[in-house]
Order: sequence, then C-alpha cells, then structure tokens
Amino acid sequence: MKLLIVESPTKAKTISKYLKGFHVVASVGHIIDLPENKLSIDVENDFKPDYKVIKGKEKVIEKIEKEASSATEVYIGSDPDREGEAIAWHVASLIKDKEPRRVLFHEITKKGIIDAIENYTEIDEKLFNSQQARRILDRIVGYRLSPFLWFSIKKGLSAGRVQSVALKIVVDREREIAAFKPEEYWTVKADFKSIENILDASLEKIKGKKAEIKNASEAEKIKSEIENALDYRVISVEKKQKKESPLPPFTTSLLQQEAAKKYHFPTDKTMKVAQSLYEGKDVGEEAPVGLITYMRTDSFRISDDANKELRDFIKDIYSKDYLSPSVRKFKNKKGNTQDAHEAIRPTNVSLTPEKIKSYLTTDEYKLYLSIWTRFVATQMKDALFNKTAIDISDSKNNFLFRKTGSILIFDGFRKVYSTKTADELLPEIAENTSMNIENILTQQHFTKPPARFNDGSLVKELEEKGIGRPSTYASIIKNITLRKYIERLTEPKGAFGATELGMLVSDTLQKHFADIINVKFTAKMEEDLDLIAEGQLEWLDLMNTFYTPFVEKLEGSFSNVREKGRDELFAEEPCPKCGSRLKVKFSKKTNNSFLGCENWPKCKFAGQIEKIDGVIHLKKTDENDASQNVNEELDEKCPKCGKPMVIKNGRYGLFKACSGYPECKHIENIEAPVSPCPIDGCDGKVTLKRTKRGKPFYGCSNYPKCEFVSWYKPIENEICPHCGKSYIIEKKTGKFCEVCKQKIEETEKDGKNNN
Repeated sequence: MKLLIVESPTKAKTISKYLKGFHVVASVGHIIDLPENKLSIDVENDFKPDYKVIKGKEKVIEKIEKEASSATEVYIGSDPDREGEAIAWHVASLIKDKEPRRVLFHEITKKGIIDAIENYTEIDEKLFNSQQARRILDRIVGYRLSPFLWFSIKKGLSAGRVQSVALKIVVDREREIAAFKPEEYWTVKADFKSIENILDASLEKIKGKKAEIKNASEAEKIKSEIENALDYRVISVEKKQKKESPLPPFTTSLLQQEAAKKYHFPTDKTMKVAQSLYEGKDVGEEAPVGLITYMRTDSFRISDDANKELRDFIKDIYSKDYLSPSVRKFKNKKGNTQDAHEAIRPTNVSLTPEKIKSYLTTDEYKLYLSIWTRFVATQMKDALFNKTAIDISDSKNNFLFRKTGSILIFDGFRKVYSTKTADELLPEIAENTSMNIENILTQQHFTKPPARFNDGSLVKELEEKGIGRPSTYASIIKNITLRKYIERLTEPKGAFGATELGMLVSDTLQKHFADIINVKFTAKMEEDLDLIAEGQLEWLDLMNTFYTPFVEKLEGSFSNVREKGRDELFAEEPCPKCGSRLKVKFSKKTNNSFLGCENWPKCKFAGQIEKIDGVIHLKKTDENDASQNVNEELDEKCPKCGKPMVIKNGRYGLFKACSGYPECKHIENIEAPVSPCPIDGCDGKVTLKRTKRGKPFYGCSNYPKCEFVSWYKPIENEICPHCGKSYIIEKKTGKFCEVCKQKIEETEKDGKNNN
C-alpha cells in the first residue's frame, strides 16, 4: 500500500476517492513549530530554530510514522506554497528508510491528482529555507519588539514585522483624514432645448479655462452671466468607437478585493470559502471534486488545456461571435510574480454556477460565481461602445457646456461579467443646432478626505507596496483587528479605523524603529525572501545582515524610554476634578480605551473618549452622571452588605459595584431605568443588566428581594388590558404582557387607547 500525506482532512477525503492502492492521511496543518512561550532561536548558532511538536499533534505524528513504516512508497502532498513546503519538510523528517516523493496538487480533480502523482518531484529546500527565514524573522521581531511595547506602553501588546507596517498604513490614513480641510466648490448644470431634443449639460469651461467656482457669490454671478449670454448652439458632436477588454483572471489579492467590494467578505472569510471550493465538494459527480484551482497565487497564467476547454465552451454556449479571435493572455505588472501556480479558475468550466448552486452554501455560490464568470470572460471578445460628446457654447464662446454618453453596440464579455454601467444614451443631434437655455442649477460641494481602507482596498494597498504575500493578507488584517489596533466601523460599512491603542503602538514603533517598520524596508525583505526561494540568496546571509543592527537599535530604544519616559496620548481637556492632564488608558484584559487622570491614584477621575476630527476629547455627559468618577464612592449602600457602592469600568462599560469586592460581588447597571417594576408592592426600577457572558436582559433594581426579569425591553406607554400592568413586549408573533403572559390583540389595544 502506498501512503499519501496531505494537510487537510477534507482534501484527504476527496483525493482518496480517485487513488487506488493509496492510503491518504492528513497532517492537519503543521505538525511542529516554534513554541509560543519562548524565542526558541539560537542566534549564536546560525539562528538554529528549536522546533517542538505542536500540542495535540502527537497522535498525528504517531500515525504518520506507523503508516510510513509499512508503506511501499510515501508521497507528501501538502499545499504547493512556502508553508506547504515547510510542512512537507517536517513530515519528511519523520520518515525513516524511505525517500518521500513531493507531489503538488494545483487542482483537486481526477486529472489533477493523477498528473501530480505521476509527475512527483523532490522537496524544494530553497523554498523551505525561504519559509524558515520568514518564520525566524517574524519570531525575532515579534519576540523582541513586543516586550519593548510592554515596557513603553502596557503589558500584553504585540508587534510584528509585517503587521506593524499594515497598521502604520491604516494609522497614516487616519491622520490624513483628521488633518483634511474640506474646500468649497460649486458646479453648474443647465437644461438646453432644441426643436426636437432636451439635453442637460455641465459647465466645463469659462472663457477657455476650466470652470473653477469657489463660492456661492461666484456661482450666482456666473449663473447671471450664463442667463444673459446669447445664441447657444451645438459647436461639436464627437463620436468615437471605444472598446472595453475583459479583466484578467483572479489572483488571491484580486479575489479578496472583489469579494470585499461585492459581498463585504472579510479577507479571512474569502480565503476560508475559497479553501472549501478548492478542497472538494459533492456536486452530484461520482466523487467529491475540487471546483477551483489553488487559491494562493499572484499569477495570471492559465494553462493551455484550460484555455482550450474554455474556448470550446464559449463557442458552444455563446457562439463563435463571442469568442476572442486569439487566445488572450495577461501579463503581471510586477516582475517578482511566482508563476508556479495558475490564476484562480474553475477546474471544470462546464460546471456552471447555476448547475451546482444547490450543492453550495450561499457564500460558496457567490464566490464561485465570481471566479467562474471572471474566468469565462477572459476568452470572450471586447465589448464595443459608441462614445459621444456634445459641446454647447454661446456666440462669444464664454461658456462651454458638455454632455457625454455611450451606446453599447456589442456586449462581448459583458454577457457574463459586467464591470461597469454604460453612460446615458444620447439623442442624435447635429452640429450648429440652435439651443435655448431653460434652467440653470448651481450646486455646492466640498472636497472629500481620502477614503478609509476596507478589506479590499487595504489588500490592494499592501500588494501594490509589496507588503506581505497573497497568502498572508488575511492573517495580517485579522491579527491587527483582534488586537484592537484597528476596528471595523459601521459607517462606512466595513471600513477600518485606527483605535487609540493602534495609534499609540504605531507612533511608538515609528519613533524608535522607523527604519525597520516601514514600507520600503518590508518590501525589500519580501524581495529577499523571493531570492532565497529562487536560490539567489542564502537565508543565513539575510539573517546576519538583519539581526545585529536590529538588536543594537532595540537596546538603544530601551535606554531612550528609560531616560525620557513612555509615549502617551492625552485629551484636549484637563481633568475636571483636579486640573491635571487626562491621558488615554487601556483596560488590562480587553484593551478598551478610556481617559484617566494623570494624577492617579490621588485623583481617581475617569471618563469616556470622544474623538472629533481625530482629536481626543473628554466625552460630555450630564454633570450629575456619576459614571465619570470611576472608583469614587457613591451615596448608596450595597443592598447585600451595606458597604458603599462605587463606579467601575468593565468589559461592557461603566457599572456600579460593591466596594467590598471580592467578599461581596454585588453589581448594578448604571443606565437609567427603562420602566417602573410591574410587580405589586415593589418600588424598584427595571434597568438594563447583563449576564455573566454579557447577554443583555432587564431586571428589577430591588433584586434579590424582587426577582422580576425579562429578555425584552418594554414598549413605552402601553398598558395590558388584561391585568393593567405596564410591561408590554413585542415578539415576532405579536405583543404580549410580560406579567400575565397574555397576548395583546390589536382590537383590545385599540379599544383601550380609544377609551
């Protein structure tokens, strides 16, 4: 029996259906790695890594060793990239007395699997060295820089060679937006009418120069002059045939950008869905089949066989009129493209999205639809347009108005993949046609700041600047989000904003390590890693060149902080209690930010942050709101033990707690009551509370004497017609009284309100 070792159990299941005489097992990713609790790099001994078995992988290793000892031949089919090569190298180290064969599965189909087995190769030591160099570099930077952040900001923070540059990109954009000063400008549009047509056009030029109108008075003056100008005529009708060519097939980054733009997928979700399409789905065939080629690639290359299959498909389904005259090929702009993989494409173009829709999840269908249509479009003809521009001017040529539009005359590749909407359809109109101006509209505008990054635009920025590789973009964004260095905003949806913590971390790293944590240095490092993979650079040479200057810089930075103190962020306002500065602080467990007095613990004032145009302010609240005075005693006694209640700042915001904690663990929500308690004889107030896991509910402030609770907030000013209580809630099935549990019929409610 032959043995094949792959990474994924799903992939193992799919492949085993096509290979006879093989036993297919999964390593379930890496089996050994650098342990998390120490550096594990012997920098004095050629940066030798001290790899350890990953916790939980002992049985996997035992199984691989046992299976390999009895196998006639051993094949390793981990993913065809750097990480996959490292897994193959480590798996091979377990196998005794046999030389493992390396197989590269670019698609999980019967043909792809058999071709890979027949064309096995050796493990690529250069590619492994490239991965190992990256892993060791990242470990050294992370394990040396993170303690520096603990020393200079707070414990528990982390830094990374690549992720810190990605963070800087987001922080720099945040500062650009905050510093942006909008400038006013005005536009002018007018309606023109001839005997046969009505046309609206925009003012383009004033006395031969570009129309630039800065304020309302200028706009009104120009409007008056336009109204008084004479003899408007069509002075030019320009028609040109334009063609639009299809976009190239997807690379990893382009797929991530498209999924973010079209479906608002985070990058890690895109990769997870793509992985499931690659590893194999049951779509009614004789066995599960991989639907797309390997999804980590930066190449536009498509195999000759795939292009031939696609061109035959287009000819059969859409007719030869839609087929590109010759095989269209796409070139990558960058010279460092790794061309071992094809672009991302369907493994079988005849498996149309609609044909297999019922076998896929909604997200899988969406992503497969995008991949399939984009691929099919690559070998279809260009779309053709008639582009028209109509210019209108007065007799003295003081004002030039222009109207543009297009007519789609052949849809070409747009039949399957639409990139943009055609311009407005324009009427046929001749030069020198007399036009009467009928309505003039002036409109105020303001210049806008640069757009915030989202998943798609951040991936695009990272790729263009050479930061990371396609396989790393998802983890980079995920890491800096989980660490609360950046956050996803609700407006605009999916956009990233830098948190106060992220800005402080980035500023600190820039202050001390600007020559390492920057775009140029990181991009050069990626190029060097590519050179290692190509055999043009020794990985130890790279390590030695990097390490000594880095350590010297690190030691100097520690000394600098010891001498000058930590970097901190401060609010514009002073402490309202003592006049000292208010500085940004971060909770120990969650890294949530708040403002605390610099004079702590003498002054225990704390408050919430409000950012206005990127500047940190103390959030204004009711002057009687005790929530501003964290840890200050209140004129309230704990109902359980009688000790004073104090204000605390926790995971879900500010709350009241007993000062006798931890002996007494009584807590209360400080939010305003939502209603009087509906229980007879109880003078308590129903307030918002939370369970231990943070789920909100509503409960009486007199708990435990009164145990009234509800998962629902009451509807204001509604009384139950059955029991007269004022705690009516709304569910999907209607309205109910939370006290007597009776349903409130609409007729009863209406009758009650009408009395």
